[in-house]
Amino acid sequence: MLVLGPLGFVAPWILSALVALPVLWLILRAMPPSPRQVRFPGTRLLLGLRDAHPVARHTPWWLLLLRVLAIAALILGFAGPVWKPAPDQGGQGPLLIVMDAGWAAAPDWAQRQDRALRALDAAGAAGQPAALLVADGQAAGALPFQPAPELAAQLRAQRPAAWETRYPADPPAVLAEAPARFSTLWLSDGLEHDHRAAWLDALAARGPVSVVPPQGPRLSLQTGTGDRPALLLRTTGATAPNVLAIGLDPQGTPRELARLKPGAAEAQAGVASHPVPIDLPSELRNRVTRYEIEGQASAGAVVLADDSLRRRKVALVGDDRASEGQRLLSPLHYLRRALAPSTDLIEGGLGDVLQAAPDVIVIADQLSLPEEPALPEWVEKGGLLIRFAGPRMAASDRLSEEPLLPVRLRAGGRDIGGALSWGDPRGIAGFAPEGLFAGLAVPRDATVRAQLLAEPAPDLAERSIAQLTDGTPLVTRAALGQGQLVLFHTTANAEWSSLALSGLFVEMLDRLVRSARVSLAEPEKDQAEQPFWLPELVLDGFGRAAPPADPVPVAAADFAQGPAPGAPAGLYRGGERMAALNAGGAMALAEWPGARIESPTEAPGLDLRGWLLAFAAALFALDALGSAWLQRRTRRRRPDRGLA
Repeated sequence: MLVLGPLGFVAPWILSALVALPVLWLILRAMPPSPRQVRFPGTRLLLGLRDAHPVARHTPWWLLLLRVLAIAALILGFAGPVWKPAPDQGGQGPLLIVMDAGWAAAPDWAQRQDRALRALDAAGAAGQPAALLVADGQAAGALPFQPAPELAAQLRAQRPAAWETRYPADPPAVLAEAPARFSTLWLSDGLEHDHRAAWLDALAARGPVSVVPPQGPRLSLQTGTGDRPALLLRTTGATAPNVLAIGLDPQGTPRELARLKPGAAEAQAGVASHPVPIDLPSELRNRVTRYEIEGQASAGAVVLADDSLRRRKVALVGDDRASEGQRLLSPLHYLRRALAPSTDLIEGGLGDVLQAAPDVIVIADQLSLPEEPALPEWVEKGGLLIRFAGPRMAASDRLSEEPLLPVRLRAGGRDIGGALSWGDPRGIAGFAPEGLFAGLAVPRDATVRAQLLAEPAPDLAERSIAQLTDGTPLVTRAALGQGQLVLFHTTANAEWSSLALSGLFVEMLDRLVRSARVSLAEPEKDQAEQPFWLPELVLDGFGRAAPPADPVPVAAADFAQGPAPGAPAGLYRGGERMAALNAGGAMALAEWPGARIESPTEAPGLDLRGWLLAFAAALFALDALGSAWLQRRTRRRRPDRGLA
């Protein structure tokens, strides 16, 4: 491309035709219009007479100017003029185009393709060979350089992947067949990826590198890591859009069910993180199939809802024979009030609730649980068993033999009037900053008057997740197989403490329930028995969901690594469990030392070809009108005269 100030020409050699314009002017000026023919027998009688209105010997200057301008506009138009063209690699030797092709490149994918196609056109016009490296993790072998026009069809067929951008791990091997010197046009998604720095160094050693950054901020969405259900929205921009909850309406039609507002941002290294709480009613939340960032068309802006985001099913087991007037004495009353807003509650006998495959079982003041043989098996396979102390446990002489407890309890009577009676109630100590209850505020009026004491043990402090101000355990937890055993060393009602009357009680139960694994209708198989996940719904790079065209099982080890070639983002089934593989995650901004960065606001250039050709057509139309006007004017000035 020839650049003259703000004007560039794609085919500058056509401009050489402009030198013929002066010659054309002289030719048109020397050639008069076609003479007017008049047939009259007495022509000899007119010899020697002078005509007051002679026919023009030369074409009028303004008509000549129209024709010369029209031809000049045609020449300039065919030369491919571009106003303020974007710099390209024309004239700098062979060209390598590197396209980031992960989910972060999807929002402005069409603009990226247009920019790459313009670079290929310029390379083809200059006779340069070119190569295309699509960074989607699927390229293999050495990169071939070939005539630039042959790459256009391949470039148009490319689509972003439903995983992050992936570069080949060995740049020298990929560039083994490349020329010694070439220029690089890198269409970046603006984010840091593995091996990017190594590729930048390798390409900069071969020639100049121009980087085209993304046109807007990058955004990603993923599930939160806390105990409460939430999402985490990350953005490289100044504002965070809403998150849409998409699901099925009562008629079974997918539509927007709710809008979730991002919380306060926490910025780090140019990336802002916004928590997005999922505060939806149970019925509405269970219908949600996906969460997506409003206005973002990429797989990284979508979180598919799987078993981990649904409401937990909690079973309450205990003696609830209190009359209506004694409702406040029932431990189950306080547990219902605390758990009903955020869980799906079921109640019944232990054998009945186990058949319903709950995620959590809460038992208030009961012993001899191993008499139900299915309970230990349920815990070992991932269940969460929460137990509360009470007068029955304190009065038992077999307390030390109870197996489904996180710690061994001291034998003997432990009622409120015995050894557990204190002069003053004990307060609750602050929670460890790295523990399950981290961040929860302890009210001053939440006190404990009696509790069951644990036997001293080396791991007692490790199993204590909440303590009283005197250091004795309030809540202990231990693992059993893949499940957990939790014990509140006080009652679930107000008999031994005021904890059940406080908001802290609700928050502690909520944290515990959210930490539970999702239970399965059938036992979950381990990796040795079930090593594969089968895709049921996959996303493309733009975040559009569709059934897999050719379902291929994904090994459990590969599934744990996240989306990748052969395992795109989507929903996968393993036995009775449904798990989502979501593409969004952490982001870090890329740095480009030594490379030329195109401005995000830099226009690709205004193509003037169409305007000049239209201008030439208009001038030719004016030329035709002017010629017709001259002919009519001449006829009016030369009326036919008869002979007397």
